[in-house]
Amino acid sequence: MVDPSVNQKVPNRSPVLSVRTLTQGLFLLLLVGLCIANGLLIKQNRDLKAFIASNQPEFLKPGQQVPLLAANTLSGQRQAVNYTARAKTVLLVFTPGCAACERTVPYWREIRAASIRDQYQIFGISLGDGLKSNSFLTSNGLSLDTLVDIDVETRGAYKLSLTPLTIVIDNHGKVEKIWPGAFNQQSKQEVEKYFGFSVVDDVK
Repeated sequence: MVDPSVNQKVPNRSPVLSVRTLTQGLFLLLLVGLCIANGLLIKQNRDLKAFIASNQPEFLKPGQQVPLLAANTLSGQRQAVNYTARAKTVLLVFTPGCAACERTVPYWREIRAASIRDQYQIFGISLGDGLKSNSFLTSNGLSLDTLVDIDVETRGAYKLSLTPLTIVIDNHGKVEKIWPGAFNQQSKQEVEKYFGFSVVDDVK
């Protein structure tokens, strides 16, 4: 007797079902791949932000106490800045050859005049040597008692890395105001209001 199952045909799998299963599998793989790629991009973005933040220049902050500032004058004499001598002390920090510093000079001239009027102390702080510093001041028509040869410890304590810097210290040796960089429209208005002067030419 013949087994009827011998002649029974095995039903063919539906081609439509196979294609659908394959498509779903590929879609899931693509979805997983996109999730992984997105996660990597998020991590890279966080790492980049952390790197940028860690490499941003640091500056003194208002209210911060600063240590004694002592360095050589342009004539080679050792001088210390006595913050208690006047109500305020203005520090104009520059580097000879710095283009941004040269653009800031017109405001520094006005700040110098205002400081003399209000009987503030004002000093130039150069991150260059004496010869180049004197040349910078002379060529830009800026007359300042200037300190040079700033030692590493002082540069670190005052966070002197990028220039120009305009710093106001009160008579307790604390930072009252600081404007890092060349003056823009916002800082221009702040500086003019603080020192009580007005510069006609716009800052670019």
